[in-house]
Amino acid sequence: MMRKGLIIALISLLVDLGTVSAQTLVIYYSFTNHCREITTSIRQQMTADVLEIEPAEEGIDYAADNYNVGKELILAIRENPDKAESYPEIKPVSTKLAKYKRIIIVTPLWWNNMAAFMQTFLFNYGAQLAGKEIGIIVSSHSSVMDPVVADAHRLIPDGRFYSESLWINNSNHARRDMIISNWLTVINRESGIRTYNKQRPTAKGIYNLNGQQLPQAPDHGIYIENGVKKVRIKN
Repeated sequence: MMRKGLIIALISLLVDLGTVSAQTLVIYYSFTNHCREITTSIRQQMTADVLEIEPAEEGIDYAADNYNVGKELILAIRENPDKAESYPEIKPVSTKLAKYKRIIIVTPLWWNNMAAFMQTFLFNYGAQLAGKEIGIIVSSHSSVMDPVVADAHRLIPDGRFYSESLWINNSNHARRDMIISNWLTVINRESGIRTYNKQRPTAKGIYNLNGQQLPQAPDHGIYIENGVKKVRIKN
C-alpha cells in the first residue's frame, strides 16, 4: 500500500511539473539574431516553450538600404491597422495557445514600431491571448520601447500586461542575462505561475532594471537588491 501511494505521489509530481513547464510560452521574431539570443537567455533561466515567428517569404534582406523594406511594411500597417491585408504574411502557426497562462513576447523595434511580422502574428492571434499574463521584451539599437509596447496593447486589447516591460538595447545586450534575471524577479511577483528556474544568475548587490549595478539604493524608484524587487518612495 505504501509503495502504491509513493507511485501515485510520483506520478502526480511529474504531471505537476509538466503542467508548470507548459504554462509559459516565449514568442519571438528575430532577424539580426538579437531576439533569438534574448530568448535563449530566458530559457536558460526558466522552463518555457518557444514559438518562433517566421516570414512566409524567405531570403529577403530586411536590413538592406537602412531597413527600407521593413519600413515599407511598417508604413502599410500604419495606414490601415485594422485591415488584414496591411500585414505581411507569416508561416503557419500550429502551437496551441490556449494551454498557456503566460506569454512573453520578444520583438525587435522597426521604424519606431513593433516589427511587422510580430504585428502580423498578434493581429491574427491576439484575441486568443485575452486574459493571459503578457510580458514584453523589446530589442532595439537605441530607440525607446514605448511605441512597441503600445502596439502590443493595441493588438492584445484584453491581455493582462505586467507593469514592467523590458528594453534591451545595443549598450546593454551583452548584459542581458542579468537584466532578464532582474525582470523575471519583478514579473514573477505579479504572476500566479509557479516557475522552476534552471541556471538563473544570482544577482548579489543592488541593480536597476537595466542590469546596471548601483553603489547604493536610489532615493526613489524600483530596484533589485540581492535578487529581491524593492520600491523606495521619495518623501
